[in-house]
Amino acid sequence: MDGLDVLEIMRNINIFVSKYLYNLNNQIFVEQSSNNKHLNTINIRHVANSIRTHGIGIMNTTVNFTYQFLRKEFLIFSQFMFDEHIKSRLMKDFRFFRENKVQLDQKYSYERADKFNKGIRKLGLAADGKSYLDQFRMLISHIGNAMGYVRMIRSGGLHCCSNAIRFIPDLEDIVEFKELCTQDNLSNVSTEAGAQLDHVIDNLVRNFTEGTEYFKVCFTFNFHFHL
Repeated sequence: MDGLDVLEIMRNINIFVSKYLYNLNNQIFVEQSSNNKHLNTINIRHVANSIRTHGIGIMNTTVNFTYQFLRKEFLIFSQFMFDEHIKSRLMKDFRFFRENKVQLDQKYSYERADKFNKGIRKLGLAADGKSYLDQFRMLISHIGNAMGYVRMIRSGGLHCCSNAIRFIPDLEDIVEFKELCTQDNLSNVSTEAGAQLDHVIDNLVRNFTEGTEYFKVCFTFNFHFHL
């Protein structure tokens, strides 16, 4: 099974989220189907290898690109929820549940859900035979896959940093190589090289210890559904 490259996924994020299934527990994407004799997969190790190949800067680029995709998906999500045909049916079921929640034991009955599903199908079907509810379910799956991909990018970045930083003996007591070069009166070239090494090590330590909460940056989606 082959692993996909992060850049390839970024350029085709809309295709990726529709063609792959995300396993939350194992953090792995598996291709739904293929004409070949094997299925493509992507896991944390594949992401870490891509980050090591392209540089850690690819993480922010990839995540920002994914958020742009999510922004469009959430817009469609909002439009669906505020559609009058959908909203009226949701409000009808909401009122029914609120008035009968004691008798229903706080549970939404299967019969009611089946009736709601049939009502949505009466609104029309797409060319592939899917109802609006089927398309909405797929939309939510795509959003979940995109968010899972962001999570995997973060985990892959931490994995990449941990592999690189394992050669540093003690993260709490890091030697300043520029200072050592200066003390030993080494050449300017050696001192500059020591300064560059200090900078690289500092970045590794910061990325490894802090990480990035990608779900809290770039966009805040505020959707108010008044039922």
